[in-house]
Amino acid sequence: MLIANEGALAELKRFGAALAAFQRPPAGAVREALSRVGRFIPVAPREPGRPVVAVDGSCQTIGTTYPCFLALIQAVALPLPPVGEPAVGHRLFSPLLPEEQAVLEAAGGAQPAETAAELRVKALMAELELTVALEAAGRVRGALTLLDGGFVHFRARAVAPFARLTEAVAAGAGVLIGVIEEVSSRLLCEAVGDLWPAGHCPYDREILYGCLEVGEAFVVGPGLSKGGETGTVFARFGAHPQPVAFDFLRVQEDAVLAALGMLRALTPRDGRGVPAPVDLADRYVRLTAAEVEQLVAAAVPAALQELLLTAHRTRRAL
Repeated sequence: MLIANEGALAELKRFGAALAAFQRPPAGAVREALSRVGRFIPVAPREPGRPVVAVDGSCQTIGTTYPCFLALIQAVALPLPPVGEPAVGHRLFSPLLPEEQAVLEAAGGAQPAETAAELRVKALMAELELTVALEAAGRVRGALTLLDGGFVHFRARAVAPFARLTEAVAAGAGVLIGVIEEVSSRLLCEAVGDLWPAGHCPYDREILYGCLEVGEAFVVGPGLSKGGETGTVFARFGAHPQPVAFDFLRVQEDAVLAALGMLRALTPRDGRGVPAPVDLADRYVRLTAAEVEQLVAAAVPAALQELLLTAHRTRRAL
């Protein structure tokens, strides 16, 4: 229940007024500025010339406050068209496990234990996704592998598994692309910053919204990359004006640009611009709380569930 919503409305109006101060410049001016640091290219749909492997992970947490909880992590590398069974992996994290306590103590430092645990779960899921991706790359040679997320995310949280995967694809195991649905980078700010109000450095999402035509991509020049080995393409392959981003290895740039037509063909025209295999992998791997609760009930003695994994708020009478 929202209490005294006049106060909430006033706060929201203040927020709206602050955002209204940042007026977006005309798309033509933005495109002209961006053309100095990259290139706009049309992308025609093209029938897939290689198999596709979509990789995604899912996590569900059961329990109460730290340390009395567990996180079940699941990842899949889903080949399309189907080539044998998908590569699937599982990991369980809980601060109650002695081996995880040791990891958290070693990594803790000045950060709260809860923060260390959250970062550990994210690292384990990134590692698991890269592990199943590498397994699938060995099975489905030459595939276009689509990771759910950008390379910065994977390199920061699972550096060794990411290095193994990039070495494998660079050696001929296929082409690797990181699909970024929610663009949060700030690569283009300096190139267009003069077009925005002084003191406001826009994010790429704000810059590119409505800037691309359907079926168009913007290839970021090497001077604005996320790292010397990583390139980025922004693309609008669906009806929605918000583009998505694709990270790739610079050594595979030609192959990735050639694969953009495949990605457009695999993207629903009336959707939000994400290739359909990514959504299929998400649906395939997604864990629900009810599923994990059933698994916990089957594997963990009831007395221990009650002692360690049952939140007291579930016993409320009201």
